[in-house]
Formats: sequence, structure tokens, C-alpha cells
Amino acid sequence: MTIQTRILFLDDDPMVLQGLKRALHRRGDVWQMRFVGTPDEAFAEMQRDPAEVVVSDLRMPGMDGVQFLDRIAALWPGAVRIILSGQTERETLLKAIGPAPQFLSKPCSAERLDMVISRALRLRRLLGDGDFLDRIGKMRAIPSPPGIYIRLMEAIRNDAAPLDAVSRIVAKDVGFSARLLQIANSPIFALPMTIADVGHATRLLGLDTVRALALTHGMVASLQGVELGGLPIEALWREGIQCGTVTRHMALAMRAPTELANEATLAGMLHGIGQLLMAMNDPRRHHAARAAATAGKMSLTDAEEKLFGFNHALAGGYLLHLWGFPDAVVEGVIGWPFPSRLGALPNLPTTADFVHIARMAMALDRKASEDLVNTGGDLARLESLAPLGDIVRWIRACPHLGHETL
Repeated sequence: MTIQTRILFLDDDPMVLQGLKRALHRRGDVWQMRFVGTPDEAFAEMQRDPAEVVVSDLRMPGMDGVQFLDRIAALWPGAVRIILSGQTERETLLKAIGPAPQFLSKPCSAERLDMVISRALRLRRLLGDGDFLDRIGKMRAIPSPPGIYIRLMEAIRNDAAPLDAVSRIVAKDVGFSARLLQIANSPIFALPMTIADVGHATRLLGLDTVRALALTHGMVASLQGVELGGLPIEALWREGIQCGTVTRHMALAMRAPTELANEATLAGMLHGIGQLLMAMNDPRRHHAARAAATAGKMSLTDAEEKLFGFNHALAGGYLLHLWGFPDAVVEGVIGWPFPSRLGALPNLPTTADFVHIARMAMALDRKASEDLVNTGGDLARLESLAPLGDIVRWIRACPHLGHETL
């Protein structure tokens, strides 16, 4: 007997609720769906029979979606929370990151909503696995987000002009300012002018990119002097930046929506962050895993699984999940080594697929891109998304390969 996932939809517009019912009726065999028009009705339903997923409109009279999901988070912290809204302003939606890491804009197709809910449930199963939690729970140090990242997120959520507030915070951090200008003027972003002002760089790169850069910069800076078993953190940092830009190229080449391309870019930039977590907790064992990979005995993720019982992709996704990153970013970080292992995936590209292709492209480089079939990659999954010949063509056209990027 199939156990149905309980999902509660809240929207004050009856027409929207009717549209959702019609669009999602085919999922009735696996989803037990309820539709309500007010927060009070939603709370009553949750008291009667708590849902595992709560999907809320953002703009409602009395209590808006952010306030509603704040209360849901406090009363039912295990519930997956999603905002579905016709309000598309990015800055306003960013303020909802705290209570609802996932948000979608109306009109939203049934396929897109299905994908987001299914992804949230997949991650819940992956990150809730008892064996994994037991193993990662034995790590003596699970870091908090770096201070500069926390300050940036507070500005994004609370300031009326977040870009200006972020620019002011960045300008006060000399080390990060230098990093940001170095990146803005590098071939990675190929901006058409020399950037000498932090505020200008912030506006051109965008909030998502700046917060990811702040996170990685803060992590790297906090680990100066820490024994990491020889982990080349500067090279790892540069690799993340390049992977993010190559990932974005692949996502746009495959005509991904802008929102998905942005999430994939973040996942690419942060895909290696789990290595820092593993190296800071057990530098000798992680050094042994890297040595096995360097010697060609197995991939790094396979070596980590043999020595730790999990790999840095899962560790990194766990860390980003704790820090409140959107599910699409978390899934991209967890799933990039072999997307098919995430479980049942939609017949649409995911962030994990884009990062997977980017990592293959970086390993092959443009000149050897025709060797795609010999990489050991998740070719069956990729062939379900696009002909391999097209993927090879996109790799060869990528401007972020074949040269020193920083």
C-alpha cells in the first residue's frame, strides 16, 4: 500500500485553489492534498492532521505568507515550507528565505510545482537517513555560517535597499572587497569594463553571487592556520568559482529558466564546500581519500564513502541545508557526482544535472570534450535530457574553460 504524502495549500483566491486542484489531480495517488483559504483554516487542519508539506500564497489579508510560515516553522518544524506567489520582486522574495527556503512565482506550472515538492521530499529522505546522521553527528565541529555572510543575509532581509546595504557591508571588509574586485575583473565573468568600485561590482554580480562568494571567502578565511591535511583551500575556492560560471553556461545553453540557472550557479560555486567540513574534522582521513583519488584508484567521492561512510557532496548539502539554503541549491550540491542516485528525477534538468555536466566539462576541457562517453559520468541521465552531441557542442562553446580563470 502506497503511503501518501500530506500536502496543505493555502491561498485566499478560490480560483487559484481550483486551478491547483485541477492541475495536480493526477498526483492524487501519492499526495493527499487539502486546500484552504485562510491561515486560521490552515492552522486548524495542521492541528487535526499535520501536513508534511505546506504551500502558501505570499500576499494575503491579515497575515501574509511569511508570517504564516514563520508560525508553521515554530509549531511544526519538520514541515517542508514553500511560498507560491504572484509577487515576483526578487528582493521581497529574498526576505522569505528564513522561513521558506523555497519559493515559486505564479503562474506556476503543475510540472514545476510537482518538481519542487518532490525534490523537497527527496532531500528530506536523504538528509534524514539514520546512518548518515549517526556518522556526520560524530564530527566534532559543524561550523556556523561566517560572520560576513550572516551580516549580508540580515541586510537582504531587513533593509529597504538591500543592494546598497550589502555594498556598505562588503566595503567594510577589506579582504572580501579585494576578493570581490578580483573576481569581477577576472575572465570568469567577462564583464565589459574594469570594475574598481565595490558597489559597482555588487550590482553587476548580483545578490546571489555575492552571498555565495561571501560564504566561501568567510569559510576559507576562518580556516587559516587550521590543520586540514594539506587540503588546497585556495585551489578549491578557485575551482568553485569556475564551476559556478561553467554551470551557468550549461544551464543557459539548455534553456533553463533564469531562477533555475541562478540556483544551479550557486550550487556549482558551493559544490566542494563539504571538503572543508570533512578536512577540518578528520584531516588525515580526508588526506588519504584525496591521495587515493590523485593516484587514480577511485574518484574522490568513492574514496570518501569508503573511509567516512559518506562523501563531501552529501556533507556539503547537509551543511547548506542547516544554513537555510534553498532546496534547489542543496540538491545540486548533494547530487552533482551522479544525479541518478538522488532517486526518481523529473524529465527536466535539475541543478544537480547542470553541476554534473560542468564538472565533466572542467575535467575534459574544451579540446577533449568529445571524450564525454569515457568520463564515467551519468550518461543515461544526461541522454534523457539532451543528445550527447549537443552537450559536447555546449562544452566546446563554453568561454570559461581552457585558461587560467583567476
